[in-house]
Amino acid sequence: MKLFSKLSALGVVFVVATTFASADTLQIGSYGSDGGNFGNDNTVLANSNYPGFAYSDGFGFGQLPGSGTVDLASDGSVWNTALPNSSWVSWAQTGPQSSPFVATPNANYFFTSTFTLDTKNPSGASGYLNIYADDTVAVFLNGNLEITPTGDSYPHCSNGIPTCIGDPTRVSLNSNDFVSGVNTLTFQVLQANGADYGVDFSGEVSPVPEPSSLLLLGTGLIGSAGALLRRMRA
Repeated sequence: MKLFSKLSALGVVFVVATTFASADTLQIGSYGSDGGNFGNDNTVLANSNYPGFAYSDGFGFGQLPGSGTVDLASDGSVWNTALPNSSWVSWAQTGPQSSPFVATPNANYFFTSTFTLDTKNPSGASGYLNIYADDTVAVFLNGNLEITPTGDSYPHCSNGIPTCIGDPTRVSLNSNDFVSGVNTLTFQVLQANGADYGVDFSGEVSPVPEPSSLLLLGTGLIGSAGALLRRMRA
């Protein structure tokens, strides 16, 4: 009977923990400094200096004026429409619906956004981004490369991934790259064809195991307790 009670109690603990795990999940997404944050838990996507690390793609590195950014409109005819809880973002009105349009010289440019993990075990965190870019983008978490662009031609945007059309590219964030406290996402966005330019991302970060895993474990323990009780009564 004691074993039954212990299994039941543990199961209830894990099921209840699922609620707290869900509450801890951070919603992150791109938004410019000229608009709202869509309820996201990360900071505005800011125009940044060269951070001291980069993905080498044969193009040089540039510096855009200021640190402010703007939201860009997209009706889906040239770029895909923006992802949930996000906007296409750039340093100026560089999108397909921008008027007047501002050209971006060919080079790699950097944008950053931060979020805070309130955990003593950052390696237990998990997260992902869905992302679009024109022409393409390399993503870093705390200076660590999370995705390598695959394109080698940019007739419209990249012929590889990430790109600006079709399905978004999913970027799984390496759990070993999270830190306790402030985490920095860096986006190295390439301009290669002298036309439209921007980036859009949306995702989640959780500092605890996935809620579904906790729920499965909890319900499994409760089920085991029920089976044990039936055997004891037989």
